[in-house]
Amino acid sequence: MSTEVAHVASTEIQAFADRARDYAEASRSPNTRRAYDSDVRAFTLWCTEKGAPALPAHPSVVLSYLIDHTATLKVTTLQRHLAAIRESHAAAGYVLDTTGLAFRDAWRGIKRTHGQPAAKKRPLMTVDLRKAVVMLPDTLAGVRDRALLLVGFAAALRRSELANLEITPRAGGAWLEETGDGLVVHLGRLKTDQQGEGVEIGIPYGANPETCPVRNYRAWLHASGMKDGPAFRAINRHGQIAAAAVTDRTVARIVQRSVEAAALAGGATPEDSARLAAAYSGHSLRAGLATSAAANDAPGYAIQKQLRHKRFDTTSGYIRSGQLFKQNPAGMAGL
Repeated sequence: MSTEVAHVASTEIQAFADRARDYAEASRSPNTRRAYDSDVRAFTLWCTEKGAPALPAHPSVVLSYLIDHTATLKVTTLQRHLAAIRESHAAAGYVLDTTGLAFRDAWRGIKRTHGQPAAKKRPLMTVDLRKAVVMLPDTLAGVRDRALLLVGFAAALRRSELANLEITPRAGGAWLEETGDGLVVHLGRLKTDQQGEGVEIGIPYGANPETCPVRNYRAWLHASGMKDGPAFRAINRHGQIAAAAVTDRTVARIVQRSVEAAALAGGATPEDSARLAAAYSGHSLRAGLATSAAANDAPGYAIQKQLRHKRFDTTSGYIRSGQLFKQNPAGMAGL
């Protein structure tokens, strides 16, 4: 092979290597990549302060880092840090061997000592959602919040999915389609579908016009005059609609604010209302649909399909909560 041909081949292979790195980057979601980058920076800074090499790092150094942060970080966060450190080593051509007995036993001890169940937010059950929706004012923001809550609940959307919905089709994006039978939510890429195959979720008409997600979504479009772009947008205190979509944090605040207002209207004190609202989050809509449907004897496979869970054991946790008092042996024991 001539020098010129070898150079061309080398250039082409380098181009493929660059593309391979791009694909490797795309294998993880942007949020995961940002979290990993932050974790590696934190580890590198810690190593610098301790005078130890961060790359390659000795397993004992990594273990020391984990132990030093058990008081400030949850075990699940430490687990992510460990995964990020491993990945940074692999990317640099190093192997971080954490299979040694000392490392494994210490890490198992950390998880056993400091591990704790994830703090779960309350599901927003149908009865509570109804109270929250009815109490919303007939302002532009109130009409938006009513549609957002009902669509998010009915489609069991994650808060990021709800925030990213668009009115019209967008390549690779998420959008809402109006049909004669109701709404169809098109999700271009899911948390559990990183290949981007997408999925369709049906939202049928509700029996009660006040809480019907289809009617309330159409009412929001009519009131806002929007024809395309983000389906749910920020609204300032003057009632002006922004061009940008609401954020996922805004979704959580809308849930909490609505719950708090309903509690106040029900006679709760401001302190109790605020405390109750803090028990909810953006995930409460998704969890609320699953738990409420299970309580009303919806088939498990149908709940799994609406939630887009790959594994049924993930769905079964919601079903157990929703059917906690269904055919309960204690209630059938003649007490």
